[in-house]
Amino acid sequence: MKYLVLTLCFLSSLVFADEFSKYLKSQKRVVIQAQKFIEAGEFDQAEQLTSKAITLYPKDDMIYALRGEALYQAKNFEPAEAMFMQALNLNPLNAVAKGYIEEIRSTSELSESVLSQEWKSVARDKVGDFIVLVIGIWLGTTLNTIGARVARWRFRMHSKKLFLANDFDDFADLLEIQLASNELKPLRESMAFMLTHKTLSESIEILEEYVNSPDHLATFKRMLESDAKRMGVKA
Repeated sequence: MKYLVLTLCFLSSLVFADEFSKYLKSQKRVVIQAQKFIEAGEFDQAEQLTSKAITLYPKDDMIYALRGEALYQAKNFEPAEAMFMQALNLNPLNAVAKGYIEEIRSTSELSESVLSQEWKSVARDKVGDFIVLVIGIWLGTTLNTIGARVARWRFRMHSKKLFLANDFDDFADLLEIQLASNELKPLRESMAFMLTHKTLSESIEILEEYVNSPDHLATFKRMLESDAKRMGVKA
């Protein structure tokens, strides 16, 4: 029985190795698949994949950010913060890492504030204590919302800079990340931005060359065609 268990574990590790190897062939595949694992709640899978990918692509800030996100979602906050900081060291404009760092700092400051207020309010009226706590939580939530909006704004600005610099490969990567994370409003803005600088046919040609996933490409085409019709852009 013991040998059977060991054999099954060994075979299972081979299966995971084979599964990861196909994603490790390119940085783009790693980013897209890690995002899919995170969306599916498979944080351990995402962490294992990005951990292997970091050894192959040690300068890719997005892989560090996604590993941090997987660790963060799995409640491993300290190593997650280390990954986000490494991502920002490589690319200070990394929106994912920036957003999570701001959230971590805001949460930490809120916790310290609430703890301090609780100690001070021992001699106060219970109603007063409750009001102080509610205000603290409201402020923390507001700061988190503002931080997330700033992170999304920086992400969009970085995307536009890539497009204007003709860095269509990285631009397409960001589009796929937006779609995978269901950021539809920013994605719509990116599509409209393309159509203000390129014709519909030119925009589709760019996506056909640089988008990795056929499913994503089909979605992008539909969105472009819909936006082009709405904006009155010629083919």
